Amino acid sequence: MDELRVLIVDDSLGLAQGLVLALRRRPGLEVLGPVADEASALRTLAETSVDIVVVGIDRADGQGVALVAALRNACGIRVMAATRHVASPLVELVLAAGACGVLPLEREPAHLVAAFRRAIAGELVLPVADLPTLVDRLWQARARRSEHTLLATLTGREREILAALADGATTSELAEELGISPATVQTHVKNILSKLGVHSKVEAVGTAWRAGLTLTSRSA
Repeated sequence: MDELRVLIVDDSLGLAQGLVLALRRRPGLEVLGPVADEASALRTLAETSVDIVVVGIDRADGQGVALVAALRNACGIRVMAATRHVASPLVELVLAAGACGVLPLEREPAHLVAAFRRAIAGELVLPVADLPTLVDRLWQARARRSEHTLLATLTGREREILAALADGATTSELAEELGISPATVQTHVKNILSKLGVHSKVEAVGTAWRAGLTLTSRSA
């Protein structure tokens, strides 16, 4: 079977060299790089046939996620994220940005060539030891993104009413404060519940909090 060509992209010399040495010990791999940035990576990809790119996401410039997205968008190549911190929120972001898997650097990866081949074939490759935690966090992140999308459907007035509900306002208080009738307030509340797919004001407020909507106190 032909060797796989792997390009390493990382801005930390020590980390990159350690990763290169670890990969070069594996038969069946031809390692290119390391290169430090997007421009260098794209230049290498334009000049050389590469099967998969490994991007170190623990970067000093904080651009690991953006780099993965840029490489994916520029040439559609499979990109795997390498990190010393599998529990980092960056892992969720980098997978959402298009990474095809995660390579944990704090321990020697087993069956690395097979993992690369699975990633190239279209599988999402995650470290087995961290799989339950990662899957749970990915589902939570997906739920938050879904809730954020739902919140985006609310009008400005509906967001205002939702914030007031979070602050404990009653229908009559809202009607007086906003200069509208109680029936209109109730109509807005029904619309909020319908758009968020929930059945109570408490659920609506919980959805807003989980999605990160700032619910400013009316007394502030």
